[in-house]
Amino acid sequence: MSRAHLVEEMLGRRRGAARATTIPRRAGSEPSPLSFAQQRMWFLQQWDPAAPTFNGCRAVRLRGELDPDALRRALVLLVERHDTLRTVFVMNSREPLQVALETWSLDIPFVDLVEAGPGEREETLRRLLREQSRQPFDLARDVTLRATLFRLGPDEHVLLLRLHHIAADGFSDGALNADLAAAYEAYRAGREPDLPGLPIRYADFALWERERLTGDRLDGLLAYWVRQLEGAPPLLRLPTDRPRPDVQRHEGSHLPLTLDARLGGALAELGRAEGATFFMAALAAFATLLYRVSGEDDVVVGSPIANRTVGELRSLVGFFCNTVALRLRLVGNPTFREVVGRSREAVLGAVAHQELPFEKVVEALRLPRDASRNPLFQVNLRAEAGPRSVLRLVGLESEPVEVDIGYSRFDLALELQAEPGVLGGYVEYDRDLFDAATVDAIAGDFEALLEQVVADPDTPVLALALPDRRAER
Repeated sequence: MSRAHLVEEMLGRRRGAARATTIPRRAGSEPSPLSFAQQRMWFLQQWDPAAPTFNGCRAVRLRGELDPDALRRALVLLVERHDTLRTVFVMNSREPLQVALETWSLDIPFVDLVEAGPGEREETLRRLLREQSRQPFDLARDVTLRATLFRLGPDEHVLLLRLHHIAADGFSDGALNADLAAAYEAYRAGREPDLPGLPIRYADFALWERERLTGDRLDGLLAYWVRQLEGAPPLLRLPTDRPRPDVQRHEGSHLPLTLDARLGGALAELGRAEGATFFMAALAAFATLLYRVSGEDDVVVGSPIANRTVGELRSLVGFFCNTVALRLRLVGNPTFREVVGRSREAVLGAVAHQELPFEKVVEALRLPRDASRNPLFQVNLRAEAGPRSVLRLVGLESEPVEVDIGYSRFDLALELQAEPGVLGGYVEYDRDLFDAATVDAIAGDFEALLEQVVADPDTPVLALALPDRRAER
């Protein structure tokens, strides 16, 4: 079960009213305002339109007898079905509007790498995946889904999907993969897909959201976040290898992580014993690590949250995701068990107040703009327990392919995926700040910390045997 579903269960009746809410479907298809999430993304894109910062990519290796024509038709149907994938953003006299294209085309290049030798083939594939994933989108003209099919052998292909973040978030993968798989299976069998109708369109949500976030509801959400974050430190002083540049360039790299698999199960079990999810326990561990490497006992960690509080949104591909700032105070040398409790309360509060757009939190706190860093937090965490959503096509074996396109939105970000028998992920880091060796050492510290806290969660966090990096700065 995913983090989002587990947290919803824990919130219980407090979530009942939100689940009962319905979003009206508007008549017509005229241009409409952007959602708050789209608006934030659109404005950020205007600063540097050529940057790949908000490009999302998914790549999957497919082994078996692939039907390329069925795949092509399924991808076209996907864009037709989910209008965010064929939505462009145009300016009227005062603000951007979203327009779902009625006429569009989807080119699906086919790249044959069979003639290259095995080693050269994989190296060429990695290079092309990176290059294509970095290509910018023109949000005023482009379809926001791109696909390329690479052929590595008679029965081996890699499918690369690139989506701009304004059109789809990570939580869209379930709907995207399910619809694409169902359509491919139907076309492969020589019949038309019979997918259930979508209850609303993304523009319906955008209009509903703007009407909903007003008055007492908006005031209550603002009051919560100001109370939680007022006085939080503006910068987490990590032990960087170089001074922070005046302007953040977001040039980054990924360090793959493969941790001892038993640690994932042990951390989840510790969380359950404290009434917490795997994410809450992982957040406690990450915050403890950040405290130990920075020496600061007031830590703010960013994290994406689904923000799909209404049932109609579950089946849509779109950008609903919000960012929440999770503040953990570790003053007083608490035990790790106590930190898990503090993490639990921070996450439950954030989920209950997740609707407030992140930029409104920043505005309410009157934070000064600083081009050298992100506001409120500079570190990010994603952590999930259970199998991740992977595209699985009938008759084919599927294996996800990691693509590092060479950017980092944050100083440091940790992604963890705990699957049966596997605990993996990656650390994303800003190359202007960190050397690879430093990040590798921090990752090693994290694994050492996990070993200790699952063995004895009543250990005070300052008693954990980790290097004191404050002397190294």
